[in-house]
Amino acid sequence: MGLSIVLLAAGEGKRMKTDKPKPLVHLADHPLIQYSLDTAKILKPERIILVTGYKKDEVKKYVLSNNPGDYIFCEQKERLGTGHAVKQAAPYLPDIGKTLVLYADVPLVSANSLRKLIKSSQRKKISILTSQVSKPKWYGRIIRDDGENPIAIREEADASNDEKGINEIFTGIMIADNEFLKKGLKGLLRNNKAGEYYLTDLVDYASKRQLRIGSTMTKEKEILGANNKEELAVLYQSLISLNVEAAKKKGTIFKDETTCYVEGNLKVGKDVRIGSNVTIKGNVKIGNDVCVESNVVLSNVSIGDNSIIKDFCSVEDSLIAKNVEVGPFARLRDGVVLDDSSKVGNFVEIKKSKIGQGSKTNHHAYLGDAKIGKKVNIGAGTITCNYDGKVKHTTTIDDGSFVGTNSSLVAPLKIGKKAYVAAGSVITSDVPSSALAFGRSKQSTKKNWKKK
Repeated sequence: MGLSIVLLAAGEGKRMKTDKPKPLVHLADHPLIQYSLDTAKILKPERIILVTGYKKDEVKKYVLSNNPGDYIFCEQKERLGTGHAVKQAAPYLPDIGKTLVLYADVPLVSANSLRKLIKSSQRKKISILTSQVSKPKWYGRIIRDDGENPIAIREEADASNDEKGINEIFTGIMIADNEFLKKGLKGLLRNNKAGEYYLTDLVDYASKRQLRIGSTMTKEKEILGANNKEELAVLYQSLISLNVEAAKKKGTIFKDETTCYVEGNLKVGKDVRIGSNVTIKGNVKIGNDVCVESNVVLSNVSIGDNSIIKDFCSVEDSLIAKNVEVGPFARLRDGVVLDDSSKVGNFVEIKKSKIGQGSKTNHHAYLGDAKIGKKVNIGAGTITCNYDGKVKHTTTIDDGSFVGTNSSLVAPLKIGKKAYVAAGSVITSDVPSSALAFGRSKQSTKKNWKKK
């Protein structure tokens, strides 16, 4: 049976004090809507329908520019509640199958929780995602019968004093059979204090027809939303907390987890150690027995077994193999590849380059657009002069070569196997294998000289 996902993304977000539509307000490095889209795609639905509204063209442009695939867009011209929003998507739903309703401003619900929700909807017309929360005010409360089956959701404005004491709330997320959903949406009324079409009334609609209603519960941190910047800050802390908890369950040791900011998707092996003040963004994979010391930023990085990233390093969009040592104070970016047992030392910047097995660049060097072979030594202060003002050029250094301190390698350039470059040289021509190259002015010494 096919799955459709309706993602509600029509919010204006006035309380955010922003010029952006609410779905495009950033949480960490990504707009709110991106998290919901990423989760939706994990579930592999047949279609994703986005209900847009305020600055709909900006939302559509972002989605299509950053998320390959086919999407259906529809507009909620008047904001008359969640039920009204889903109504706009109903014409695009097939007659059979199930529809999952998600929200752009509820970004942290996990794919695992949604899989449980989908499973709970088997042989049921509708199933809802609930949560026990510490402060249920403003949420719809779950009303259950004597058999603990959900029979209604009572909105805050319509709840009695006793009902307001219930701390199990409806998250807004539900899944329903398409046939039931379409009929139920047509029957929604605005007979409430807010004068809106409540999606929650579908539960009452099912209950009155004596239809079984499914439910599953998830943790409070997953279902938080944000209506202002203060709530957005709380949402960020929940994002970090959920990701750190997941890493700890895999056996990761955090020196001080209160100063670690795991914003992205982190996959860890065994016996991983992470220092204080570490930020992890994007997709990061860390192998077994890896040590990440303090004050490090990792973004879209893979790190192999037994490697170490020392203090004050910034590593992004790079692949690091096994038994590699990086830093301290190193910067890797734009597609760097470090092979097994290579070493990058302090105050070294590498961009769009491959460093071969066992090769070393220990300190104060810049390597850009370079291909470094095996067991190459790059001396301190060496730079690849890769940019001629218009085009970036490649420097190739073959296996076993030695580049002396404070050398400038002017690309395009190739240095052969087991070649030597003398310290302080400016090299502008290719160097053959096993040759010595030097390019510097002859030293002159004036004896008994005094400054005038």
